[in-house]
Amino acid sequence: MLQKSEKQLTQLHKQGSKMSFSLKKLVLLMVVVLSVSATSNAQLQYGVKASAGATCQSDMLEIAKNCDVRFSPSIGLLAKYQFTNAFAIKSGLEYLQKGRSYDENGSSLTNKLQYLNLPVKAEFSAGEKAGFKNGQRIYFAVGPYLSYLLDAKGELNDVSFDLQSDTKDFDFGLSYEIGFDFPVFNTKTLQVGLNYDMGFIEVYKSEPDLHNKMASISLGLLF
Repeated sequence: MLQKSEKQLTQLHKQGSKMSFSLKKLVLLMVVVLSVSATSNAQLQYGVKASAGATCQSDMLEIAKNCDVRFSPSIGLLAKYQFTNAFAIKSGLEYLQKGRSYDENGSSLTNKLQYLNLPVKAEFSAGEKAGFKNGQRIYFAVGPYLSYLLDAKGELNDVSFDLQSDTKDFDFGLSYEIGFDFPVFNTKTLQVGLNYDMGFIEVYKSEPDLHNKMASISLGLLF
């Protein structure tokens, strides 16, 4: 009984340490963004973003392997720094879900992983030169992302179990995005994009060659 209590206290301490580390990273990001804003207010935009899509886990060069895709929502904050009319750097902080669903020995299994995600993308865009008018633009963005694991749960025939001890704390990969900008309400910008994230790090400690993959459609509003 005493050993069980000690194990529970150890797990709670580890979870608390992870959340504390996550909050420190969030505060640091906010300080950096605010510092950039102070030096160049006119070129920096803030915003919010929401997306919905499909996620799975498979080998590095495979879209899916014995894996049914599952619904993947996300929501977060945006920051975009416009260097020139055609080039910008954008980042943000978002909560998202990844994982997979699959059948094994006649049983249905689902893995649900929750991440705090930090992407940094170089955005290239074109407006009038691409034939668009009234401030409309087409853009392409690409760059790395770093995700911190918040929680990991599994479900076997609707019975939940913990996966966090077998799941790596971080995910790193490359994110692609293509979409359109639409000016709205005079000073604001609406972004509609198609996104694809490809993970480079193996997700699980005990199961090799499984990487996060996610395709989604996003809607962002920049102020």
